Amino acid sequence: MKNRVVALLLCLILGTLFTLSVSAEADRLYDGAELLTASEEASVRTKLDSVSEKYDIDVVVVTVNGTEGESVRDFADDYFDYGGYGYDGVLLLISMEDRDWYISTSGECMDAFSDSDIDSIGDLMSGDLGDGDYAEAFLTFAKECDSYMDIHINGEPFSWFSSVVIALIIGLIVALIATGVMKGKLKSVSFQSAAANYVRAGSFKVTESRDSFLYSTVSRRAKPKQSSSSSRHVSSSGRSHGGGGGKF
Repeated sequence: MKNRVVALLLCLILGTLFTLSVSAEADRLYDGAELLTASEEASVRTKLDSVSEKYDIDVVVVTVNGTEGESVRDFADDYFDYGGYGYDGVLLLISMEDRDWYISTSGECMDAFSDSDIDSIGDLMSGDLGDGDYAEAFLTFAKECDSYMDIHINGEPFSWFSSVVIALIIGLIVALIATGVMKGKLKSVSFQSAAANYVRAGSFKVTESRDSFLYSTVSRRAKPKQSSSSSRHVSSSGRSHGGGGGKF
């Protein structure tokens, strides 16, 4: 009887230690660069856990001072693969060494977040990251993950604005067709390519002519923004990942 009680206690202790170990490894916020206050950590962690549990994925934020010689892409992928998380997830890495951000996606999240989606999230965060408002940037990241996962699962939300724009375009096309038909019925007047037919013979005389430079027009076109995304690849663990990143 005594041996059974001891064995039971050992099982409980080992089970508790295992649970604590897994919980520590799978923490969805690791602020190694110490960018957040205690209250900001609590707020960000709550939001990350909320979105993660809502979609049964892992939404993770990691900050480090440097990546120890690894590329930010490889560091982000490896952190997710070996960090005790599930198969499906999205991880935001902030490396202060060269002020890099990188988003790594895995499993179902590779389909939920396209390369352009990742660039868009980076654009939304860049202002706060540049200003040092890291908590707000991380909350924006979590909110955007919520939005993209919702669209991935439930489809694009209905937009009255889009519907009105489409209706106006259709109406314009119909109007153009109708006016074109009416215009085609006007046979009394035909288009003249030269002005001579509208001038009375002998009434117009040119006494002097010159060429004068009036102005020039310069057209400028913005240089296309290069995508920072790296598309799909295989990490050191052999797992497929998507992702992309940039500077702040």
